[in-house]
Amino acid sequence: MKRIRAVRFVSVLLVPLLLAAACSQRDDDDDAGTDSGGDGSGDGGGASSIDTADCLVDPTSEIEGDTIKLVSSFPQSGVTAAFAQIANGWKSYFEMINEEGGVEIGDKTFQLEWEDQDDEYDAAKTAANIEELVGTDAENAFSVFSVVGTSNNIAIRDNLGDQCVPDVFAATGSPAWGNPDYPWLIGSTLPPYSLESYVFAELLKDQKPDAKVAMLIQNDDFGAGYRDSFEQAIEGTDIELVQVETYPAGATADVSAQITSLAGSGADVFFNGATLIPCPDALAKAGQAGWEREITWVSGTCISKTLMGLAGENAAGVYSISNIKDPLSPDFADDEAMQLYREKVAQFTPDADVENGIVAYGWTQAALFVEALQQAEAPTRLAVMESVRSLDVGDDVGLLAPGTGVTTDGEDDPFMGERFDLVQYQFAGPDGPNYFTVVQDYDYEGQTADLTPEDLITGG
Repeated sequence: MKRIRAVRFVSVLLVPLLLAAACSQRDDDDDAGTDSGGDGSGDGGGASSIDTADCLVDPTSEIEGDTIKLVSSFPQSGVTAAFAQIANGWKSYFEMINEEGGVEIGDKTFQLEWEDQDDEYDAAKTAANIEELVGTDAENAFSVFSVVGTSNNIAIRDNLGDQCVPDVFAATGSPAWGNPDYPWLIGSTLPPYSLESYVFAELLKDQKPDAKVAMLIQNDDFGAGYRDSFEQAIEGTDIELVQVETYPAGATADVSAQITSLAGSGADVFFNGATLIPCPDALAKAGQAGWEREITWVSGTCISKTLMGLAGENAAGVYSISNIKDPLSPDFADDEAMQLYREKVAQFTPDADVENGIVAYGWTQAALFVEALQQAEAPTRLAVMESVRSLDVGDDVGLLAPGTGVTTDGEDDPFMGERFDLVQYQFAGPDGPNYFTVVQDYDYEGQTADLTPEDLITGG
């Protein structure tokens, strides 16, 4: 298997933005918290990379007691409830850590506690939930963890940023999580959507350099991340984006008309940037329309067992990217980390589907967060946030795929999912085995900002 390493560039997108203090750039009333915040110094005695001068709540205060309280908001009912499987993964991992005695930060040991609420994938409900769960003065929780959705995390980032409460491992691949104005928000191991589009373009350059591409995307920032990045990636090539169709956000969106239009566009390649039910529905509708395509790509948010199962044979051969081991792949049947995952999820969350990749994703986010807690210099919000933003771990954490790992570098590179695999779906029939197999691995460590249109990072 060949590793493709991107040529390193000097970032021209972020440098100008790093010259100003992150918290002071927002258009809000900065005077309210001047007296209660920290002085911008890290807990290890050196200067912090995060400006804390305007924090409404002092982020250098140590945790009282022996419990670290996390809160979250994500869909748990209705047609978007599939996303709740993510939490089954991270809760199981945290239960295992508690059973083993807890997590050590310095010379203290803490148990992990969590509370969450259903937001039905509605950003307004997310904001209300997190405001209640965190509290007016951030008295109810240490950190926010694994909130699902791009617009959902955008809806809470100002308030949490003002309070200097960490919002960690946001369950979305939005490149907006690299915006230096929001140092208290960081994404997860989901590869940035812009890199996904870039790798799709690289695949076409290699296999079909004269491709005519049709694209289905959601009509929001999630969809724009795919379209704008792909257009940038194909500049100067013979690849043509012949048609783009959008659909309204929501798991019940009917994409029949969009697929009919795309099928008649003359495109021989399909980028299916939909998520939840519209993704497998688009694959099924494309099959029913008799649309002849040489290459089909699906969003990395669509590669779970449930969604691929709904698409059935229409998903055969589709490409995507991932940096998490597929629990359905026979390649990992004897993998020790996979066996531990299966054992502990079955023990602590018996209703969870351990073969579902999004459960494995949730498990891995929890494993990385525990690593960050253990590496923190003190049990404070600032120290933990600094630790999350300076990770350097290999692929032996959680269920990270071989050859991946996670590296973050503060303001210079806050993106986690920059090493990943190009994967392709193997469909053997209704009874399987059906799984994603690795085609090629990629390393774009430190390159997300260079390969992403600037407004996708700073404009969201």
